[in-house]
Amino acid sequence: LTTDREAKARWKNGNKIRFHQGLPEKIGGWVKASSNTFSGKCRSLKDWQTIDIEKYIGLGTHKKIYVYSGGTYYDVTPQASNGTFANNPIDTTNLSTSVQITHTTHGRAVGDAVIISGAAAVGGITVSGEYEVVTVVNANAYTITHSSAATSTANGGGAAVDYVYLLAIGSDSSIFGYGYGAGAYGLSTYGTARTVAALLFALRIWSLDSWGDDLIVNPRGGAIYLWDESVGTGTRAATISGSPNTGRAIFVSQEDRRLVVLGAYSGSANDPMLVRWSADDDYTAFTAGPTNAAGQKRLTIGTELYCRVKVSGGNLIHSDAWAWLMRSIGAPYFYEWDDVGSNGGLMGPNAAVEVDGIAYWMGANDFFVYDGAIRVLPCEVWPTVFDNINRVQKFKVFAGFNQKHREVWWLYASASADECDRYVLYDLDDKVWSFGTLARTAYVGDSKLFSGPFATGTTDI
Repeated sequence: LTTDREAKARWKNGNKIRFHQGLPEKIGGWVKASSNTFSGKCRSLKDWQTIDIEKYIGLGTHKKIYVYSGGTYYDVTPQASNGTFANNPIDTTNLSTSVQITHTTHGRAVGDAVIISGAAAVGGITVSGEYEVVTVVNANAYTITHSSAATSTANGGGAAVDYVYLLAIGSDSSIFGYGYGAGAYGLSTYGTARTVAALLFALRIWSLDSWGDDLIVNPRGGAIYLWDESVGTGTRAATISGSPNTGRAIFVSQEDRRLVVLGAYSGSANDPMLVRWSADDDYTAFTAGPTNAAGQKRLTIGTELYCRVKVSGGNLIHSDAWAWLMRSIGAPYFYEWDDVGSNGGLMGPNAAVEVDGIAYWMGANDFFVYDGAIRVLPCEVWPTVFDNINRVQKFKVFAGFNQKHREVWWLYASASADECDRYVLYDLDDKVWSFGTLARTAYVGDSKLFSGPFATGTTDI
């Protein structure tokens, strides 16, 4: 409530409180799950349990994909490429920790990870292990930082220096602008007038879901990978052969064990509005045939598909403007698609959450609920949220459910912030709202595997 008159006999402002049966109480504190840390800003979380009762959390940052188990973050980021450098690819400078690596058309960018092995000592140091690219010298060379300074200026390393390039990092923030500086170098032609008023380059978000004991992962706009739990945490996720080349989100349809890809590569082009699904029990089979259930459906309202929310009666599929109910049926069509209606401009892929078969989400200018029909969720704290939100960073909005207190939470960045620094929550039983400050990047409240809700800070859970 914004004025003293409106707040009479009620409340006007607060922080880190909730209301239960009309009375305020503290929301409680936070405890670190582990003393270990991860690299990058976390944007995606998925917890699951194996048949052997092993508990995991899949965690996607703008740099890496991790599997968390027993207090440790295991890096399972997929490989992009590997091979052997040409002879003597390493150059050192006396008294400097900066090391130059020569590799013709390396394709690396600042922040990308490279794993180097097999190098002989050069300049008094041995380059071995994982490094981040610090600078890109040119198309054929880049620099890394070694843990100790070289003792001489030298060239060497030998003829058997191997490399593994991990999946290129994504952006940690969305960038909005009119061309120059708005995105990576080379994304458009120099000096050419734009055909649209502005450009938006979205940050890296992962879509995660479990397939039995395993984890399927998809960096938004990238390939689809599987981490095989049976081979252990020392093995990286690998591309799923036969899956679409790219996708914008994935989920597993548990009723029929099909892998569904939103915004899927069509076979000839990236199509942000195409839904493709695999055959039953086979995440590698996406080509439709007379003996399988694989298929596809192109949706038409909006510019790109965002996400799916599991609801009573099916899967609620969101684009940036509309929602459809995807219901499983038998052959030959396998799914029915019901137009549900406008979703109010869903803020982003993580802005919606399901509770008891009902979907709740944050739109561009309202909160919404779907319980068989879309309705605006009346919000008494509307000005506090929507008059002070960073809409450029709308993809950072993250919804979660606190099961114990029956609260739907949304994390968001205030107008002056680039990272989520605020929350707003809605109590489903008392039908009341509250808000406050909280620096978290991702949130899972309704976990049946871990005690209490969990969320990520900038480096840990």
